[in-house]
Amino acid sequence: MRKSTSKTMYSEWVMRSSLYWMSAITRWKLDEDAQSWFVSFDDWNGGVEFEFERLLNDYKLREKLQAHTGQVRASIIDNVLRSIDSRLSQ
Repeated sequence: MRKSTSKTMYSEWVMRSSLYWMSAITRWKLDEDAQSWFVSFDDWNGGVEFEFERLLNDYKLREKLQAHTGQVRASIIDNVLRSIDSRLSQ
């Protein structure tokens, strides 16, 4: 089975992260052109389709959360590292 998806719908990170976890379920192959992702699965059934769609949805949500919280997390990490550096230099 070959499934095509627009690149505007899913980033490379979302697609590859989802496929990483699909490796435990079935073998797959990823191809692309300028506009689309093409995924071929060795075994395609309702369960495989459900799991792949679930993973795509999950990683798309994670990507959106990262975009909204990335700057805050980077600031927290920076502050912690500065605090550690300050303590070590005393």
